[in-house]
Amino acid sequence: PCPTCGMTTSFAHAARGELISSFHAQPAGMLAALTTVALSGVALTVLLTGRVWKVNWYRVSPARVVVAVVLLILGGWGYKLAMGFISGSLPVQ
Repeated sequence: PCPTCGMTTSFAHAARGELISSFHAQPAGMLAALTTVALSGVALTVLLTGRVWKVNWYRVSPARVVVAVVLLILGGWGYKLAMGFISGSLPVQ
């Protein structure tokens, strides 16, 4: 499977509240769905209260964010490969 294989399925499971199925489909997809829900809550709070959350962007390094996302996706891919080898569902030549 590719590194992002199962992301859409995982997101769809998480949207229905099936978090265990979401994790098994692609752990990174489940975290993306949960992040979307959290950021939607933040956006709704800003909309209702008019108070904008301030983030000190000087402390948030874009390079670290990119590295974290790449590691998250690769970690999910590693999980899928390991589970495929263990269950025997991964085609190996």
